[in-house]
Amino acid sequence: MTSILYDTVLSPFYDRLVVIWPANVHPNAITILGGCACSLSIIAMQSGRWGVACIAYTLYHMFDNMDGKHARRTRQTSRFGKLLDHAIDGSVGITAACQICCECLFNYPEAIHFALCCGMGTMLTCHLAEYVSGIATLGTRFFSADELFLICSLALAWRSLAGTSLMHLGDDSYWCVQWSWTGGVAVMALLTVRSWTWLLGLAAFACVCMLASWPWPVVVYAPCFTVLLLSNSFG
Repeated sequence: MTSILYDTVLSPFYDRLVVIWPANVHPNAITILGGCACSLSIIAMQSGRWGVACIAYTLYHMFDNMDGKHARRTRQTSRFGKLLDHAIDGSVGITAACQICCECLFNYPEAIHFALCCGMGTMLTCHLAEYVSGIATLGTRFFSADELFLICSLALAWRSLAGTSLMHLGDDSYWCVQWSWTGGVAVMALLTVRSWTWLLGLAAFACVCMLASWPWPVVVYAPCFTVLLLSNSFG
């Protein structure tokens, strides 16, 4: 499932842009370059180099959109390529996005662990939806990973130019933002994971996030996400 914006604007744009890659470049090389760019953005954010982070993160999601198109164009699609792509998205990808949301979109740097739990919950939801339906799910028709990519790049650019976060809602809105994030993940799960068994599994992960100390949510997420990746890629 892809979003309306992706189908009407982004996909045609990347269809034209992907031809810059020579046919002898392996699509997995593009995927790895994207992962390196995303990792660089995280390192740059840690040192406050927001402009570098913006460029690196934007390259990451551009490569993320082009690797699959290049693979299909050159007939080099593979299950391992899909696995590699999603492994990067589910690790450094969500780490970067969560840090951007906390420090550049909103001014809540102390909420990074909460944001990571939401990010991990979202990744589990998307891959469970694919496991149940057999259809790759990256969000809904109205909001997906691609919209998040664009918002994150915009927030990084704003932080680089203005020296502050894009949205200043104040401490009074902190809990409202948290509830809206939680509600967004829950609604997406209900809309895409059409199995009460797996919805209960997601609820159990939410309980781990709420009740267990850090880094137990990551300890639980890593093997669960790995099993889902392998099942969807090779099952």
